[in-house]
This record gives sequence, structure tokens and C-alpha cells, in this order.
Amino acid sequence: MPRIAFAALLLLLLFCLPGSAAAQNPETAATSSADTPGERSFSRFAATLPPGWDGEERTGFSSGAPEEYMLVLGVQDEAAERFLAQVSVFVLPNRKGSTARDFARGMAELQGDATEPREEGRFWIFEGEPRTQALRGRATTRVAATPERLLILITQDPENLGGAQVTESLRGLDNETRALLGR
Repeated sequence: MPRIAFAALLLLLLFCLPGSAAAQNPETAATSSADTPGERSFSRFAATLPPGWDGEERTGFSSGAPEEYMLVLGVQDEAAERFLAQVSVFVLPNRKGSTARDFARGMAELQGDATEPREEGRFWIFEGEPRTQALRGRATTRVAATPERLLILITQDPENLGGAQVTESLRGLDNETRALLGR
């Protein structure tokens, strides 16, 4: 995939991040699960959220197509003006049939001081400094792919407020997201 296409996708993803989690889209508010304390269920994923964390999901955030899915989980400062930690989950159509490795490499090229993507289980993972970001600091990006879909998980948590645990707790609620996550 050309470098310009990756740049456009990355900018699109980062500009689509919500400023206020639940307030912007109340019809997609999460539901609590009685199975696990702190677990919140959304339409396609569930995650265990630490106190103070919230989430919002959107579909069709770029082209209006329903197969574009975004879930942003995060904790904001007391004034709700900025995120202190954030986990962004994207499920996108794999229109070019990219492998997770190739897509991760393309994304890494667009970040400052990025590590070389490495395979860990079903994901290709790298760390880097996103050039445009709602939250300042390094991000850990995980990419998985099927012939139909790309899964991108971006975790930014410079103050260690639970982002890694939220990412690890994610589980898919439908066959497609379970296949992408492997759980």
C-alpha cells in the first residue's frame, strides 16, 4: 500500500477520535456485565474498564459504510478536556488484502521513532510516536488481519492508568471480532 494511503488512513483514524466518550453518542452507550466486575459490553467487543474509564463506539466514521467500526476506551482529566489514557480499537475492511505484517509496517513508517514491527501471537506489534494524536506520548499498536478485515488496537497510557490491562481484557462478541482477536 502506498505511503500516502497509509498517511491518509492514519490521519483519518486520529481525527475521528472522540473528544468526550459517552456524551457524544449516547445511543451506543456501553452496558455493564454481571459476569465480570467492571466489564463493559459494546456491540462488537467487551472489556474490563478500571474506575473512571468510559467508552464510545461508532460505525461508518469515515465513508459512512457500516463495516467501519471504531471503539475508543479511555480516561479523561477532571475537566473532561483531554485523555490521560486511551485504547482505540478499529475494525476496517481489508480492501487491499493486506497482511497484518505489511499493514503494521506501513503504519510504523508514519510514526516517529517507531520500532520494527514484530510478531506476537496473532498480532504484529510496534511502538512509536504518532505524528498527530489526541494524547501525547508513545503508542503501542497491534495489527491483526483476515482477508476481509483489519483489526488495529492503539494503546496510549503514559501514566500507566490501566491501558495495558484494558487491551488485554478485550474480547470479541461476534464471530468476526473473536477471530481477529483470537478470543
